[in-house]
Amino acid sequence: MSQYSEAAILSSAIKILEESGELTTTELKQALMDEMNPTGDDLLINQNRKDTKFEQKVRNMISHRANNELLRYCDYRRSGNNGILKVRSLGTTDRTASKAAITKRKIRKKQFVARKIDFEEKNSRNAEIGYLGECFVLQQERERLPKALADKVRHISVTDGDGAGYDILSYNIDGTPRFLEVKTTTGGVNTPFFLSENERLFLELYGEEAEIIRVYEFDASTGTGKIMRIKGSDFFEQIELKPTAYRCLAKE
Repeated sequence: MSQYSEAAILSSAIKILEESGELTTTELKQALMDEMNPTGDDLLINQNRKDTKFEQKVRNMISHRANNELLRYCDYRRSGNNGILKVRSLGTTDRTASKAAITKRKIRKKQFVARKIDFEEKNSRNAEIGYLGECFVLQQERERLPKALADKVRHISVTDGDGAGYDILSYNIDGTPRFLEVKTTTGGVNTPFFLSENERLFLELYGEEAEIIRVYEFDASTGTGKIMRIKGSDFFEQIELKPTAYRCLAKE
């Protein structure tokens, strides 16, 4: 049974907003419900209210925006009875271009909803090497960016759990987002690696904004290696995918 903290909800909210571009508070609340799938106490109805404890936490998170990280990532304005949250990473001041970018993001986000993944259902990986590789890329990203953007870089696979379709939320110099999936090996650059269906779908939908970061010749003792970057839009042209496993269920 879930008992999500406001901090945990905020972490997921930032990720969802960057993926979507702009959401009303109602849309954000529903997206958080879909991704975080609250259960147990979080679904209890508040006394003398119609909303659940989870929905109250979402409202509190938005109300506390001046004192949490929310306004570092987006602007907030009122529109009728609803609030609107718009991210600052759209990279344009042109209203028409900005509106088109938001529409595109919203369409993709509706097609892709991150789900928590049971590790027994996921292809096994070397967790220690994988984590260290992600930390290496995380540091590289923070070092190459100006401080204001570097401070916004997030280790999504740690803060939000596996299943988002990428490991690190980073940025270009102009403030537009980069969704990075890190694949680490101690071997050479051509060592095969595994890609989950969830990760494949994310690359397909987010194209130019998504990247596979191939960390190779990784030295766990120093936490360093070499890096090759592959844009999501180029990935399926450069990499051949071969099926390696089947999920087997008993026939009824």
